[in-house]
Amino acid sequence: METRIKQVQAANLKVLKAVDHICRKHGIHYLLDAGTLIGAVRHKGFIPWDDDVDIAFMRKDYEHFIKVAKKELPEGIHLWFPSDFSDREAFYDFTPKLIYENSRKKLPDKDTSFYGEELNHICVDIFILDEISENPFSRKMQILINKIIYGMAMGHRRKLDFSKYSFLQKLQVALLAGIGSSIDMKTLIRWERKAALRQKKGKSHLLYYSNYQPDFVHMIVPREGSEQILEVPFEDMTAMIPKGYDRVLTVVYGDYMTLPPKEKRRATHGELDAEGFFVR
Repeated sequence: METRIKQVQAANLKVLKAVDHICRKHGIHYLLDAGTLIGAVRHKGFIPWDDDVDIAFMRKDYEHFIKVAKKELPEGIHLWFPSDFSDREAFYDFTPKLIYENSRKKLPDKDTSFYGEELNHICVDIFILDEISENPFSRKMQILINKIIYGMAMGHRRKLDFSKYSFLQKLQVALLAGIGSSIDMKTLIRWERKAALRQKKGKSHLLYYSNYQPDFVHMIVPREGSEQILEVPFEDMTAMIPKGYDRVLTVVYGDYMTLPPKEKRRATHGELDAEGFFVR
């Protein structure tokens, strides 16, 4: 298992280095995010048992990055967008990804074939920071709209897992997914983008991660702490993190500098145990 994690981390590091090279060449800021950000702050590299990489961009930096990355990503790495599945009316999430092609998470099955095997690879998630209103009511409405659109898009998944929801949440998800199943994905993707950009006035001092999953879409951070970056060691490279990293990590994880209990120090995505796994 330890060997597999090191293989996954090595592949993710290749992708991160490619992102870093492109961003520095074009004056773009990216931000390590989630567990990768914890790793940078706490371990100066990967959390030893972490099996993925997450990065974030301010909206303007994201738009700039995807323009240049399509031409400049090295062979074996490509961008994937949620809209790539719209023709087959499939939905995974609203998170663009960088796919490391020379890998496989598990043997093909009904779930992986539903997505054309595209997501059956090691991939780096890309999250986007958009402006959100400073008015508490408007802020709640914006987050609610995001959640409703996500819930409707779930109607285009191969199957829904209701096990993690309360009874009321099950009813809400079933209702939204039922409505969304009759709306084409191109429309839902257009609505998601419109919702993310509805406060694009440059006046608010607050930002949120507009394409996070509903559990974390409430994450609000100061604009200043995300627009300004720090350069920190990460494995054998120097990576960019938000100056306000403490606010981000505290909101999501609480005391992020304390190691979790030993029984929880394990990869969270499950692919490392899967039959058919490989990475080169």
